[in-house]
Amino acid sequence: MLFTARRSPLPCTSLKQRKSGFTLVELLVVIAIIGVLVGLLLPAVQAAREAARRMQCQNNVKQIVLGMTMFEHTFKHYPYSRTGSLWRILGYVEQTELGDRFNAAKHPNFNVPTASEYKWGYNGILSTDWSNKDQLLDGAASQLSVFQCPSRTGSGTIIDSDGFTMGVADYTTPRIPALRPEGHPLFYRDGEPQMQFSTAMTPASGSRNFNPNNKGGRASSILDGFSNTLMYYECVGSPELFVRGRMVDPTGGPSIAWAGAGDGVKMRAYLGDNMTADTSNTNRGKSTSANPNLPDTPTDCTKPAAWEATIDTCGSYRSLNHTNKSQPFSFHPGSVHIGLCDGSVRNITDSIDQGVFLNLMLRDDRQVPEEY
Repeated sequence: MLFTARRSPLPCTSLKQRKSGFTLVELLVVIAIIGVLVGLLLPAVQAAREAARRMQCQNNVKQIVLGMTMFEHTFKHYPYSRTGSLWRILGYVEQTELGDRFNAAKHPNFNVPTASEYKWGYNGILSTDWSNKDQLLDGAASQLSVFQCPSRTGSGTIIDSDGFTMGVADYTTPRIPALRPEGHPLFYRDGEPQMQFSTAMTPASGSRNFNPNNKGGRASSILDGFSNTLMYYECVGSPELFVRGRMVDPTGGPSIAWAGAGDGVKMRAYLGDNMTADTSNTNRGKSTSANPNLPDTPTDCTKPAAWEATIDTCGSYRSLNHTNKSQPFSFHPGSVHIGLCDGSVRNITDSIDQGVFLNLMLRDDRQVPEEY
């Protein structure tokens, strides 16, 4: 008998193969969900980054005021701000090599500098015969993170009057304020009102003259208490001019360099609607009677800035964060960091009372500021 093998039937396969993947609708839904999540998370990420930058900026101010304190402990006086102060504390802010380079500079006329020659050594850099001048110029161009706010914009350098590149500083010490707190008597010199009070780093003699041999004040000169006297504050953005949160001039702002010829700023207040930070048409408070206690009263409210020793009571003046032109100014919304002579750092709002802030600036007016 002949047997034949039976073939198994072929498996039944579908003529249509199902393809795996997303439909267009599903893809659009996923994209929409991701967009919503990013929209929710982005503000939190930005807030976290700003908080970190704010903390670093606060730490910078802390290092500066502690460096100034150690300088005073070593030399028995603070640096004189108008002859440069930040470069003098390089050794106290972990910049020892750079500090040694600057301190080693010798000028051929070091003991008796003329007006055209004391731009550095005490103060800034000069285009004459400093020893190791090339090394000084190279060092001065450095952008030091301890002297720059991490929230800053711009190049981080300025070009000085001699054409040299200088690393900017975003922190400065105040000079005698251009505004007089109420109750502060005046004296007149050449018809101009003056205050017989000093900031922390004004020379111990109280002299306001620009003298390269001047030393800053002593700790014992701070009669109002270390915790009540301002030493340094933020003034961010050199060389750009910022007014009310926006840049209005790429070169019209302050020129604060850490190796510069003077980091002290004579603080001014500006009308709240002044978008140009213009101080050219100001009320200088010059009294026709030379009364040491009562400057002439302003006759109108059109002055763009309160100036010198007067108090303008008309108009709405801004003392902080209106502009970086002769004011404390910060890129941290609504506030500015200040360093006090006790080594502490405060974050103050730009709504602080003007009188309170001015009292903080003076070391020996015996007026303890109110709570702020």
